Amino acid sequence: MMNNEITEKAGLLADAIARSTELAELRRTEDEMSADASAQQLIAELQKAQERFMEKQQAGSEPSEIEKNVVDEIETKVEGNPAIVAYMAAQDKFTEMLDSVNAILAGAIAGSSDGCSCQDNTCDPGGCEPGGCGSGGCGCSGN
Repeated sequence: MMNNEITEKAGLLADAIARSTELAELRRTEDEMSADASAQQLIAELQKAQERFMEKQQAGSEPSEIEKNVVDEIETKVEGNPAIVAYMAAQDKFTEMLDSVNAILAGAIAGSSDGCSCQDNTCDPGGCEPGGCGSGGCGCSGN
């Protein structure tokens, strides 16, 4: 049975994530991307091209250079669409925030209070670098 304190804290964490600027930005940019006809067309084109590419590979034949170039060209157009780029950036920030939360949880489970693993106790008084493992902050400060 789950501890009531854990359930309560999980609910508070879920509420905080739901109210986060990262999630609000992700939803805003997703709405803008969904409303952008050119973005939707590019996404559909990319999905179709990738499906054809995968089908060819699964059938055991190597896609031609022309087919590879078609996918590359569509990917370039996707990467140049401002609505898609904004959405992808917002998605990265939201994922980074969730990774940081996960690193804190993993660190607590592993017995470290800050989400880092400086188990050899060779850290300077500064301890682990800020940000936790999800942000590349694992390791000791000053080393």
